[in-house]
Amino acid sequence: MKSSQDELITEINVTPLVDIILVVLIIFLIVAQVVGPQVFQVKLPKAAHGQAAPARPVTVYLDQMGRMALNGYPVQEEGLIRSIKTWVDINPELQVIISGDERVFYGRVVHILDTLKGLGVTRLAIHVQPES
Repeated sequence: MKSSQDELITEINVTPLVDIILVVLIIFLIVAQVVGPQVFQVKLPKAAHGQAAPARPVTVYLDQMGRMALNGYPVQEEGLIRSIKTWVDINPELQVIISGDERVFYGRVVHILDTLKGLGVTRLAIHVQPES
């Protein structure tokens, strides 16, 4: 005669698994916040008459190789267009800052500026490093 204590447990306890997944998710979110904005090494050109930008602009990064990032996250041109369209619909006074490496081709910067203008962005700025 078998007692209830001798029966095999046929259920899986998922609580420890959920705990582990949540911890991994939290670690991933923290790492993404720290690593995200440092996608590219951009060497800014210097300008004697540069001004500080107001709070909360959108920044488009262009590195030496012509790769692009939006607010620190890598993006292709199609993704940039979708994101900017959405933000301009929400805020027609959206300011976009182009943070391009001084070694990036001028034509690439002009193309991005033209694309942004075509999307309705009226407040554009170019990020520069003040001369010492």
